[in-house]
Amino acid sequence: MRILSTLILILGVITTFIAQNLPSQWHITGDGRYMMAGDLASDGLYDESTVEEIRIYFAQSNYWSLLTQNYNSKTDIPCKIKYKDNELDSVGIRFKGQTSYFMNNTQKKSFNLSIDAYKDQKLEGYKTLNLNNAFQDASFMREVLYYQLIRKHTPSAKANFVRLYINDQDWGIYLNVQQLNKDFLEEWYASNDGINMRADTPDGTASSGGGPGGGAQWGDGTAALNYLGSDTAQYQKYYTLKSNDGDENPWTELMKACDILNNSGSTLELEAPKVFNIDNILWHLASEIAFVDDDSYVYKGKMDYYLYKDAETGRWQTYDYDANSVMAADKVSWSAFYNATKVNYPLLNKLLAIPAFRQRYLAHLRTIITELFDENKVNALIDKNDALIRTGVLADTKKRTTETAFNNELNVLRNFIKNRKANLLSNAEVKVAGPIISETKYVVDGNDFGSVKSEDRVAVTTDVRFENGIEKVLLHYAGGFSSVFDTIAMSDDGQNGDIAAGDGIYSTFLPSFTGGTLVKFYIEAIGNDVPKTRSYYPSGAEHHVMIFNVEAQVSTEKTVVINEFMASNNGIVQDEAGENEDWIELYNTTASDVDLSGYFITDNPDNLTKFVFPEGTILKANEYLIIWADEDQEQGSLHANFKLSAGGESIILLDKQQMIIDSVVYQQQVTNQSAARIPNGTGPFLTGNHTLGINNDGTTSTLDIITNHLKVYPNPSSGLVTIFNDHEFPADVAIYSISGSMVAFHQLSANESLVLQHLTSGMYLITNNSYIQKLVVLNR
Repeated sequence: MRILSTLILILGVITTFIAQNLPSQWHITGDGRYMMAGDLASDGLYDESTVEEIRIYFAQSNYWSLLTQNYNSKTDIPCKIKYKDNELDSVGIRFKGQTSYFMNNTQKKSFNLSIDAYKDQKLEGYKTLNLNNAFQDASFMREVLYYQLIRKHTPSAKANFVRLYINDQDWGIYLNVQQLNKDFLEEWYASNDGINMRADTPDGTASSGGGPGGGAQWGDGTAALNYLGSDTAQYQKYYTLKSNDGDENPWTELMKACDILNNSGSTLELEAPKVFNIDNILWHLASEIAFVDDDSYVYKGKMDYYLYKDAETGRWQTYDYDANSVMAADKVSWSAFYNATKVNYPLLNKLLAIPAFRQRYLAHLRTIITELFDENKVNALIDKNDALIRTGVLADTKKRTTETAFNNELNVLRNFIKNRKANLLSNAEVKVAGPIISETKYVVDGNDFGSVKSEDRVAVTTDVRFENGIEKVLLHYAGGFSSVFDTIAMSDDGQNGDIAAGDGIYSTFLPSFTGGTLVKFYIEAIGNDVPKTRSYYPSGAEHHVMIFNVEAQVSTEKTVVINEFMASNNGIVQDEAGENEDWIELYNTTASDVDLSGYFITDNPDNLTKFVFPEGTILKANEYLIIWADEDQEQGSLHANFKLSAGGESIILLDKQQMIIDSVVYQQQVTNQSAARIPNGTGPFLTGNHTLGINNDGTTSTLDIITNHLKVYPNPSSGLVTIFNDHEFPADVAIYSISGSMVAFHQLSANESLVLQHLTSGMYLITNNSYIQKLVVLNR
């Protein structure tokens, strides 16, 4: 029985595709004019508005001794957890942390929970939990508060408060902080396939300096992106590779990036942006310095931050890790350029020595001060967090601190915001006011914010004022979510879209883009003063940008449709290589063959030409074609270079002219069930048992039964055949040509299908033990 799927058929509204396919930390504003990241309230497991209980149960009476014994080896022991309506057994748990473990003589330890340690399962979509004990933080909220604030401007973990119980004994308030793994990356980037590294000595790796981070002193630069030579083994001592699905030589890539950062000399301004996301890094550094993160790159110069090489752009960027000691009162006087004079901190020392990067950094720091150091807003957030956790903190008999210390520390946080803001603004470079940018818009045929077609000329205009005059105004633009920005100059000379010279309104024309492209842009204004002070609009560039979408054209002829697909295949169907892969079924709705050569299919509206059908791909009249979405193109011409997300995304089919023939946006899918059009070829998508390669209506005159449980369809066939075993036992299936040569052999598991594609014309024999079935293939 099939049930209605939560799918949307799209006919020409490409914005819907883009909104559906953005990583979850990104969104498009309601007016469709801006795209931004990190400003949405977290929900689910990391809902910041509530404190949920997490209950851990141990069957072992000596569980504490086992956890202690396993600390050094980081070995899990099994437990059961309960969270709201979720009860999961076979969860792995261990102690975590370094100073929070060794310097803590109480039972208020930090815990790492591996939800999938013993079986494939997740909790609210996540497979790893970090329950942090707020060590040396009497407020119990620093890490949560810091991430609540900076997430708007730099990728950072989700975090909230939970109340922990162990065997139903109250263990008090804990900070539930997101693991910086592939789940995290997927929420911020177009894919999580890049190189993800933690700057810290790998577990069990000895180093000459000893201790965490691979050196005896802060600032030794061992894992601060210093160049350690061409031997990649030197880098493996000081960085931990967490994941990598794209690069064959991640350590070589890291070494090359360090070489460019440290050895480019006068060409660094040109070379660094090729391998580093400079804007992202400057936002990260500005956030750490503004909130005096003394467990970080800018303080330690060797550890406790992450770096990620984005698979789409090929550029490295950094992000924060471990924020329990931010906003310390004794560090409120940190310089705005803390440690920038020290050569072992090249992200600071090298980048901030370049005037253009230094001024971009200062502009971002001013934005942080303006937006995140608003005393009224931050104090309200502190009060909100206090209201959530106060009862749990005061009732906590495991904590290392007192009620008096808790109350005092809340005042420390409030005073920090006031005092730090004053300190930063006392810096002569920081307190400079930058150019004022306003009235930024794009114009199409004289219409502000009009709809854009591929043939349109789009002008961008902006009003820029500065008391010292303007040296230049730049438009940074890119086509596509993950694309790197290009730059063109804007003018106030009555040309290139500018209406009148000298009126302070700068304009330029953008290049044309193909239909379906998301175009993003922002403005950079450079003052004519001595330091060349800079401002940006939107001020959160490059993670808060203006956008428009180039309308994708939709074909009026719907000859071929996306008829069925499966995005979570756990063995119910196998491809010709015997692998369990995602698949998409196309159906020719006409009585004539359709040549699909040069057509496109994609799961990414930002890349409509992702997979092109090879020459000679013919979909016969009223027949079906299967595309395996498995990224295994070496296995065959109809194995696409993308996979389907079980969590939801889009599938788009386009003709040679990149006109959309058919498309679908879908939500969470059910494992081993497909979404199929019913009625076949025309109806809405319904979820249920697959009908791969046959009519979705469940009626076919071409079904043959070899045994009571082994079925072959269609028969006769045009070259695509499905063999399905709906028995509870495996079935050995062999296919022979009429001459007696074995064509294929597979052991089909219970409720499993085997799909054979492109059999040549002729007669075949399908055998199962003593049963034989004739198969006729007619390539019409």
